[in-house]
Amino acid sequence: MTDTVTQPSNTLFIEVTGSGLPEVDGLYVPSEAPPAKSEANVMSSTGYWNGKMAWDRADGKAARSPAISYSIGFKCWRICRLDGHLAYEAPGDDELPPTDRPWNVYKMGVAPAPRVVIHATDPR
Repeated sequence: MTDTVTQPSNTLFIEVTGSGLPEVDGLYVPSEAPPAKSEANVMSSTGYWNGKMAWDRADGKAARSPAISYSIGFKCWRICRLDGHLAYEAPGDDELPPTDRPWNVYKMGVAPAPRVVIHATDPR
């Protein structure tokens, strides 16, 4: 018999504002990306990446899904640009993307770093 960990549904929405990249700003919805193995060799499930909740752009325009996800290897949350390159990161092992501290500009990002707000319901 195999033990299966049942994760609660990801029902949260994330709004990103004030980044140096207008293509990063916007609404993110619970990820619907199909199951895939992460860079850490962890199999994803609907709404999750590397065992933590994950989000796609609401407009579906990002080349990377999920567009907001957690990296086990780098121990940080990440936000990507439309072209899929990583733009912002927030170090730590928080259960959700941090909203209480500034994010860092990462590789393809532009200052200033964004403000992240988590909504319990769809703000639209």
